[in-house]
Amino acid sequence: MRNRNIENLVSEIIPPDTREERDAFTNDKIISELTVEEFLAVEKRLIQELDKKDDLLIAQTLVKMESENALPTLLKRLELKKSPFEKITLAGLINDLKKGDPEMEKIAFEEFEKLEFIYAVQGGIFMDLIKFNSPRINKRIEEFVDHKFDLVAHHAKMVLNHNGYADSYDRKSNERKWWEFWK
Repeated sequence: MRNRNIENLVSEIIPPDTREERDAFTNDKIISELTVEEFLAVEKRLIQELDKKDDLLIAQTLVKMESENALPTLLKRLELKKSPFEKITLAGLINDLKKGDPEMEKIAFEEFEKLEFIYAVQGGIFMDLIKFNSPRINKRIEEFVDHKFDLVAHHAKMVLNHNGYADSYDRKSNERKWWEFWK
C-alpha cells in the first residue's frame, strides 16, 4: 500500500495560482490514481482550503471529485460572490455536482440578465451557461447568434452547435444560408 503525503498530493493537485503553473494544467490523472484513504483526506483538505480562500481550481476539482461534502462550502462561496460572471461559474459548478439544480439555473439566468455591457458577454460565459441545458438560457444565448459583434455571435453559435444548433441556419429568416445549397 502506498503511503503518500497528503500535503504533497494537495500541492500536486492544486498548483500555485500563476499562469505558468496552471495554464493547460489538468489534475485528472492524479485524482484518478488516489486510493480511497487518499481521496478522503485530499477531499477534506481541499474543502478546508476552499473555505479559507477563493480558488476556482479547488472548486472545479471538488466537483470533478463529485464531492457532495463540498456543497456547503461551494454554496457559501457563491453567496460571497459579487460578479455575475463568478456567480454564473460557481452556480454552474454546483449544478454539475448536483446533476441539475433549478435554483442554480435561476441564479445563472438572473445573473446573465444583469450583464449590461456587450463586451462582458464573452465566450467563456456562454460555455458556463450552456451546461445548464436550460431551454430559457439556451433561448437567451440564441439572441446573440446574429449579434453585430462577430466574436460574440461566434461564441454563441459555438456553444449552441454543441447542443445541436445548426450553424448554417439563419434564425431571422428561418432559411438556410445560400452557400449551404452548394455543398
